[in-house]
Amino acid sequence: MKTESLVWIGVSLIILFLVWLTVKPLISPIIFGLAMAYIFHPFHMKLSENFGNKKSAILLTAMMALLAGILLIGAALWLRDVLTYLYIYIGDVFNWLLGVNLPFGIGESIQTISKTIPEKLGSILLGYTFSLPKFMLQAIVFLALFYAILTNSDFLSMEIYRLLPKEKRELGIHLVERAKMTLNAILRTWLMLSVLKGVFLTVGFVLFDITTVSGAIAAGILCIVLELLPVIGGWILWVIGAAYLIKTGNVTLGVLFAVYGAVFISPIPDITIRPKLVAEGAKVSSVVALIGIFGGIMSFGIKGVIIGPVALGLLVTLLEEWKEQEKGTLGQESTQPSKARHSKAA
Repeated sequence: MKTESLVWIGVSLIILFLVWLTVKPLISPIIFGLAMAYIFHPFHMKLSENFGNKKSAILLTAMMALLAGILLIGAALWLRDVLTYLYIYIGDVFNWLLGVNLPFGIGESIQTISKTIPEKLGSILLGYTFSLPKFMLQAIVFLALFYAILTNSDFLSMEIYRLLPKEKRELGIHLVERAKMTLNAILRTWLMLSVLKGVFLTVGFVLFDITTVSGAIAAGILCIVLELLPVIGGWILWVIGAAYLIKTGNVTLGVLFAVYGAVFISPIPDITIRPKLVAEGAKVSSVVALIGIFGGIMSFGIKGVIIGPVALGLLVTLLEEWKEQEKGTLGQESTQPSKARHSKAA
């Protein structure tokens, strides 16, 4: 029996190793496919009521394919210019931050990050510049996975609960529910809202003729990154854009762009939309956000924007559940001696 078990363990490890080698080049589209399917699942459920499950999934996948096509065209036409502008914008933002007297060694940390992040983003973008066919293949995998998850979302949800161990099943269900709340806070609130703000900033920069299309795309990318961080946000960029318009003599356009930025980027969406998206008790610590985003980018590349915060958020959830279990155990132990005393007195 022991020999058979060892053989099956060896076979399983070999299979897992081969699967990892197969999936490894496609980790990025798989992660983004899972994340986007999770984000759009509520919209899919609403559309399914009117169009049916498959038609709803097809509509959303077609929308994603259109966005992927736009990104592909943008990568082919503007990526070199976008990279240049991104370097300039990131340098300006970090120089501004370093000029502020920040406490507790934060300035030194930002200085280190200011050297690492631009290099990492540059290598990622250059990698896609010279491998557009690879980008197309990854887009196909992303769309296929996105469609498959939406069409089989009910089945996958049931399977997750079915795979929970029978022992302490209630704890497993509670962990899954808390994990879903954490994912909602990170993906459906931070990520989705940050991407929408980046899109609005890009459109605003183009409509108000603040910079070129490449510069606007770079500003939108930077806005997404800044919105994911605590305290710092996309408001910095629309303030800079409004100040630029006013400085060049376009006072009316500067004021209008400031109103546009306040309404569509910050702070109005943070006051009106964000509280509705964040479930009570699913707020994510700013420290978790900071470490998760920067650490994720440095370790995993662009996919680390999702992996880092999600991983740390789930770790916090596990620690909280462990603390609650410990409190419950201590509570039971403290009641047992009192019951024993009562029984002796009787």
